Amino acid sequence: MVTALSLLNAPFLTPKPRTQLKTLPSAKPNSPFFFPSSFPSFPNLQRHRFNVQPPIAASLKEKVGCFKKTLSDFTGLNYWVVRDYCRLVDSVTALEPEIQRLSDEQLAAKTSEFKKRLNQGEAVSDIQAEAFAVVREAAKRKLGMRHFDVQIIGGAVLHDGSIAEMKTGEGKTLVSTLAAYLNALAGDGVHVVTVNDYLAQRDAEWMGRVHRSLGLSVGLIQKGMTAEERRINYQCDITYTNNSELGFDYLRDNLAGNSDQLVMRWPKPFHFAIVDEVDSVLIDEGRNPLLISGEASKDDARYPVAAKVAELLMRGLHYNIELKDNSVELTEEGIALAELALETNDLWDENDPWARFVMNALKAKEFYRRDVQYIVRNGKALIINELTGRVEEKRRWSEGIHQAVEAKEGLKIQADSVVVAQITYQSLFKLYPKLSGMTGTAKTEEREFLKMFQMPVIEVPTNLPNIRKDLPIQAFATARGKWEYVSQEVEYMFRQGRPVLVGTTSVENSEHLSDLLQERNIPHSVLNARPKYAAREAEIIAQAGRKYAITISTNMAGRGTDIILGGNPKMLAREIIEDSLLSFLTREAPSIEVSDMSISRKVFSKVKVGPSSMALLAKSALMAKFVGKSEGKSWTHEEAKSIISESVEMSQLKPLKELQKLIDEQSEMYPLGPYIAITYLSVLKDCEVHCTKEGSEVKRLGGLHVIGTSLHESRRIDNQLRGRAGRQGDPGSTRFMVSLQDEMFQKFNFDTEWAVKLISKITNDEDIPIEGDAIVKQLLALQINAEKYFFNIRKSLVEFDEVLEVQRKHVYDLRQLILTGDDESCSQHIFQCLWYHDVR
Repeated sequence: MVTALSLLNAPFLTPKPRTQLKTLPSAKPNSPFFFPSSFPSFPNLQRHRFNVQPPIAASLKEKVGCFKKTLSDFTGLNYWVVRDYCRLVDSVTALEPEIQRLSDEQLAAKTSEFKKRLNQGEAVSDIQAEAFAVVREAAKRKLGMRHFDVQIIGGAVLHDGSIAEMKTGEGKTLVSTLAAYLNALAGDGVHVVTVNDYLAQRDAEWMGRVHRSLGLSVGLIQKGMTAEERRINYQCDITYTNNSELGFDYLRDNLAGNSDQLVMRWPKPFHFAIVDEVDSVLIDEGRNPLLISGEASKDDARYPVAAKVAELLMRGLHYNIELKDNSVELTEEGIALAELALETNDLWDENDPWARFVMNALKAKEFYRRDVQYIVRNGKALIINELTGRVEEKRRWSEGIHQAVEAKEGLKIQADSVVVAQITYQSLFKLYPKLSGMTGTAKTEEREFLKMFQMPVIEVPTNLPNIRKDLPIQAFATARGKWEYVSQEVEYMFRQGRPVLVGTTSVENSEHLSDLLQERNIPHSVLNARPKYAAREAEIIAQAGRKYAITISTNMAGRGTDIILGGNPKMLAREIIEDSLLSFLTREAPSIEVSDMSISRKVFSKVKVGPSSMALLAKSALMAKFVGKSEGKSWTHEEAKSIISESVEMSQLKPLKELQKLIDEQSEMYPLGPYIAITYLSVLKDCEVHCTKEGSEVKRLGGLHVIGTSLHESRRIDNQLRGRAGRQGDPGSTRFMVSLQDEMFQKFNFDTEWAVKLISKITNDEDIPIEGDAIVKQLLALQINAEKYFFNIRKSLVEFDEVLEVQRKHVYDLRQLILTGDDESCSQHIFQCLWYHDVR
């Protein structure tokens, strides 16, 4: 352990003299902080760097580090496992010329051939290489995407029931098609599980084209579907869904009153699952059980009273808190004051129990903060998912916490509830005989995956070398100093033209940083849980890799969209279509407030739309206007956007000749959809040219720069943010800035006294950062301790749930036997239960 005394005398803490930016042109052009001389200097921006090494020493240290990493790669087990998978890659590649000669019909017929061979006794391993070669060719024909060799390795890892760790941008979505197709040949159903409805729908439509072309049926489970729709989709060969819909369908099936209400494939609803963002589902969401609730006792009036009492009580005098586990303990003074205020002799009186309400009110006061854990919208307190930054409208905190939050905010109290059925994600996915997963960050949690699920984590090599530069962490004594430096770094990068992504932990922090950037007149986009920002999520992400783009996001986990340098041509083309046609399709304004991005767009270079695209846009606009008038149609804003979305999807599904044929055949009916689809394809070509050119310029400047504004309790979450830069061999850089006032330091009682002494030894300015190996070691040790703490919580939860699981499985199995069995088998089960009862 590094002592405070040794740190105070550390040689690397000699401060570098304050240097204004106008001296920076001496930096090397390939440095992530290179400042072109063509830009003016900014005297107000001052950089304070510590631990600056001579160029020779720094170069030597980097080479030694690279050598150690290379040596560990060759001596590690992961290297030899991947090398073994390379034999499969060679077999798939050898079959490629033969598969390429097949027609579309012959390629689709391979599916029937594989099924027949499996029925005749061949093992899945016997057809694996050929099946992968077939999927690779189908993807090439239908999506224009050929699986890279490393993606073949990823597919094999999934098929073997392991976790494939693939870096951001390496094509995990495409990888899943290999294992999904191979395991669907058995006919028992495959579930591809994502973290939200949007990703499930996107993947079902996008990757589903590969499976459908090969003769497999593809289903999709979405929020709001009827039982009949769910039943049909679960019967498909491959079903795309999100984790919560899957869990609730399982629970609802086990509360069903008759067999007609069942939606899953009983008696064997689970066969094989591929879980996207598996670390998010099984670890981050592991502490949140899925609950189906019924209405409980009506004690609504007690919550507002308890909230008033909580306002009277003072922390440190009347109660103490423990941030680590969000617990509250009343002192003797607090109990006396609460009993006096409530006019009761005993808070824990069984006939008049006030203790639970007071404790929940104190928890709502101390641990549940507006714009951090929840937002208030339309008179409701809506939970913000701490990992994705999205609002979860259907989710509520249990055990009276949500009602306590509603009382604190003065909202209408919704009825308390009692749990009718529950299951954790760990227990749910353990029901699969074969389970696999994919993510960009799982290696740090490999021990947990092995212990809990017997799933090893295999690091799949990147297709191109990762050249991202992870700059040293900077630590600040105060939050004020940290935010000032973040805003300085953003402005510094903006003047270069580099795109910047800033990761924050809450709505509150993202908007605070937005205010600081507005003071500096820096155009930027904000992405957080507020509806006006969330409505533009796809557009904001599409623009985030463009030159001069500054994006502030609450969290990037589970966003499901890569940041492409130069911009996403498909999303840009769609924006152009919407900007040109929406005003002709509808006069209605959006149903929710949408953030204005006009200021951000001013700094972007304009996409040059060619003459042919301009003509098509004009004709589409006239046609949209004419159809609306001649047929008397009046579309809402959402319906108009849906028309454009369906047209864009049509352009991806049908070739150009077929779209033109649709227009020729329906010339009398003004085929708006096909015409918009053709217009989109034309505009897309212009956008691809523009994005390629701008992407090259952004790469020359250094690529995307990612700034983390605090460390998470898990290194894995920080790595997810880092992974947004440097995708597919692109240049990029990352920097984390932390403050000793950050919540994690307080939550885990981190001793910050040594760091404060350290900073005061260097300078009287508390806002100056410190950086160095000693700082990194201390912070890393804190994160590892936090990971161990939460691992023990999840472990205890799983062990407790295993006790319930034995009873739950027995009862659920018996219910299904009775629901799906005939009269004779039902009678037999009932007699067995009666006999067992009599014996006891």
